[in-house]
Amino acid sequence: MKRNAVFAGIIAVLAIVGVIFLVVAAYIALAERYGEMHASLILAGSAFGLAIITYIIMKIVERAARNRQSERAKVDASALLTVAALAAAPVVLRSRALMMLAVPLVAFGGLSLLTKPKKKKRRRPEDTSSTGQDI
Repeated sequence: MKRNAVFAGIIAVLAIVGVIFLVVAAYIALAERYGEMHASLILAGSAFGLAIITYIIMKIVERAARNRQSERAKVDASALLTVAALAAAPVVLRSRALMMLAVPLVAFGGLSLLTKPKKKKRRRPEDTSSTGQDI
């Protein structure tokens, strides 16, 4: 494990050195073609653009992880309710009055857990302008 960490550190340092030389080479090429000031501005704008793109990607991944976590919490809650119902079952089955009350509740709870509301797809309105109905 330590060996892999050492090799990963060496790889990271060499990659950073390589990126620095690529940026210097790009600056030299741009400075010869556009001048020093424009070369600096081009490289700075590119760096800021990459930073913004990276930030957007980070937010998208974060939102997806948050959605997965909320879905997992819903599943955990339904599992907890199921375990609680199974734990309470012997008490309910001893009393006839409680059993008469519990049967419809259990049926309703089971149906609500088994059926998920489906997401509705929005339909685009039909375009009647190209069918010649206005003529």
